[in-house]
Amino acid sequence: MITASIRRAVALALVLAAAAPAAAQARPDDVPRGYRAAVADLRQEGRAVARLVAAGDAAALHARFTPALAADLSPEELEALLAQVGAVGARLGDSALPVSRDRRNYIADHRLAGGTLAIELTFDRRDRVAYFALRPREPLPPDPGAGHQPANRLRLPLHGRWWVLWGGPDERRNYHVVAPDQRHAYDLVKWRNGSTHRGSGAANADYLAWGRRVLAPAAGVVVEARDGIRDNVPQVEVENPEAPTGNHVVLDLGGGEYAVLAHLRRGSVRVDAGDRVRRGQLLGRVGNSGNSSESHLHFHLQDTPAPLAGIGLPVVFGHRATTQQGQFVTGARAASP
Repeated sequence: MITASIRRAVALALVLAAAAPAAAQARPDDVPRGYRAAVADLRQEGRAVARLVAAGDAAALHARFTPALAADLSPEELEALLAQVGAVGARLGDSALPVSRDRRNYIADHRLAGGTLAIELTFDRRDRVAYFALRPREPLPPDPGAGHQPANRLRLPLHGRWWVLWGGPDERRNYHVVAPDQRHAYDLVKWRNGSTHRGSGAANADYLAWGRRVLAPAAGVVVEARDGIRDNVPQVEVENPEAPTGNHVVLDLGGGEYAVLAHLRRGSVRVDAGDRVRRGQLLGRVGNSGNSSESHLHFHLQDTPAPLAGIGLPVVFGHRATTQQGQFVTGARAASP
């Protein structure tokens, strides 16, 4: 077992939020140019580093660290960590997320005596490891919403092509799953030319998702709408316990389903509690408010009207059967300006 003290020494939170898709696999023409190559390159680098972890080769692993990470975690500390982890078994699955050229996240689950080991890495553009963490993966409890039959056919609450950064049935693909209400949540961003943003990504306006229109996934009644929360500085880990969803809208879709659309841009919310909305109607715009480190839309269904309460429900967009991390999904044009 990995001790808490050593785990804290190496565990830096993965950004997005840190950073993570609805039905059939995306068609080839749905995937932006260069995406498959970026994923393949990242997976190759991630698996190479994971092999060093499994081999217990602290020297070779440390040599791949950035200077900053190497200074934070000495070769001796790394060797002690690998020894404490023990024998690392076969890979159970992995995720390659080229969020930007300097933030290429790789996550792999491996067998470990008595459980599962998560290997979490971030590579910079020179294929150096800028972030490194090993932690036991706790088993998920049974999903209380698994047997729910969708009462509404939903549209993607966005227009155009979007990348599913977080979404799926397990923690490797969807860090939300540890929260009962967000068991089936999604984080959606825009990806183009190797990144979710232009330039350095230091400003919210750099992000391709910033300010994009957020649309009603189905007809319903607004039960909660909040605005006025300041958008965060990008790439800075934020915890806002008083308003984790930031600016947001909650819709009663009927059939016991409530849609939560979170992290909207301050000043963009266009509806009030009690309003009836049409499918595809403008609700607000994508922002970076609440517990968020990058402009994105968080979306999930739950069985109660209060955000972050109750039980999360499976989401079905259109005729898709499932949506998984790494897919590109496309939404129709808005019904109203």
